[in-house]
Amino acid sequence: MHRFYLPSLPFKGDQLEITEHRIVYQTGKVLRMWKDDFFHVFDREKEWLVQIEDINKRHLTVRRIKEIENQAEPKLKVSLYQAIPKKTALFELIVQKATEIGVHEIFPLITERTEKRRISKHQRLELIALEATEQCGRMNIPEIRHPVNYDAIIGKLSNGFIAYEYEGTRHLSNYEKELAAAKEIQVIIGPEGGLSEGELELAKESGIRPFTFGPRILRTETAAIAALSLIMLNR
Repeated sequence: MHRFYLPSLPFKGDQLEITEHRIVYQTGKVLRMWKDDFFHVFDREKEWLVQIEDINKRHLTVRRIKEIENQAEPKLKVSLYQAIPKKTALFELIVQKATEIGVHEIFPLITERTEKRRISKHQRLELIALEATEQCGRMNIPEIRHPVNYDAIIGKLSNGFIAYEYEGTRHLSNYEKELAAAKEIQVIIGPEGGLSEGELELAKESGIRPFTFGPRILRTETAAIAALSLIMLNR
């Protein structure tokens, strides 16, 4: 069933008029929906099955049929601190997949070896997160934060975990008890060139827990997806 997010659902009785161009275009032009077709609408609190009563190029009117119980939102809040990749497309991929997996928010991270120091097309990243939320069944759209410096945030994290390819012995499974008891965690993924020795030492001094993915060195986007998948499994 197709789902669409709206910031609010101002039903008048059982009717809702939708004028947001993105949704009107998607339902009418892309999906070829028509009168009596069904889809879901949701905000951050409720989700409804609705049926189209009227549709044209500028708006559609729907009638709510029933409230949908949504259980897709994870209870664990994971903040991803992702070093900005050189290619914008890779960061877009990370935003999409991290949203599907269940991340709460994403911080673009600037490290010593980060070549790209800013995020372009921030609105596009927000749209990617929104559409991924609609697709995967979640209700909360992850916040795409503005870039932060590694040195500025590393000592402020309350429950941090950092991926390091040469850690050697400790995997995420070694922190099973800590992860099971956590309500919030922060995951740090370094850049294509890896984290510097100074950055790793600073993480250690700040109480950040290092982990490895094993003998293979993963690309930064693969590491983000793998880490989040392992942490969010069954959550």
